[in-house]
Amino acid sequence: MDSIVLLKRHENLSREAFDKLLAALDSNRDEAAREYERIRGRLTNFFEYRGCSSPLDYADITINCAAKKISEGREVYSSDPLSYFMGIARNILQEYWEYASKRAASLEDMSDTRHPFEDPLETMRREDETRQSDAELTCLEQCLDGMNGENRSLIVGYYVGERGNKIENRKRLAAELNVPPGNLRLKAFRLREKLENCVNSCLYELGMKQNPVPAN
Repeated sequence: MDSIVLLKRHENLSREAFDKLLAALDSNRDEAAREYERIRGRLTNFFEYRGCSSPLDYADITINCAAKKISEGREVYSSDPLSYFMGIARNILQEYWEYASKRAASLEDMSDTRHPFEDPLETMRREDETRQSDAELTCLEQCLDGMNGENRSLIVGYYVGERGNKIENRKRLAAELNVPPGNLRLKAFRLREKLENCVNSCLYELGMKQNPVPAN
C-alpha cells in the first residue's frame, strides 16, 4: 500500500514524521508498509479486547504517539517493533480507563450463579495501578488469542459497552447468531468461566497467583 494512503489515516502527522516511522519499521518501503499494517491490526485487537469504544481510533493514536517520539530521536531497539508500540498502547489504555471510570459510577454486576465470576476485563481496570497489571494484561491477551475466532468475538461482543449498550449489543448478537437470548447467555457464561480459569492458570505459572486453579 502506498505510504501516502497510509499517511491519510494520521492527519496530525507530518510526512517527514511518518516517513521516519516507516524507516524505523523496515528499510524496505514495501516491507515497512506491511509491518505497519500488522502492528495496526494488533493494536486494534488490543484495544478491542479491552472494551474500548473505538479500538481503531486508539490504535491510530498509539501510532501517532510512536511516530512523534521516533521523529524526536527515539530509537526502536527491539527486534520486534510491536513491543515498542504495545508499551505506548498500555499507557494510553490506562488513560482510557481512568477517563471511563470518571464517567461510569459502576459496571453491571456479572455474578450469574452462586459462584460469582469476576470479568477479567473488570479486573484489569480495577488493578491497573498494581504491580500485577502488566502480567494480567499479558495473560488476558494470551487467553483471548487462544480462543477460536467465533468464541473470541462472542465473549468480547457479549460484554462490550456500558449498561444500556450491553443490552442492545446482546440482542443484536443473539439475532446475528440466530440463538435464543437464554442460550447466548449460557454460552457466554461458560466461555467466561474458561477465560477466568485460563487467566488464573497463566498468573499462577508466572508466580503472580499463590493457588492453582481448582479442578472442575
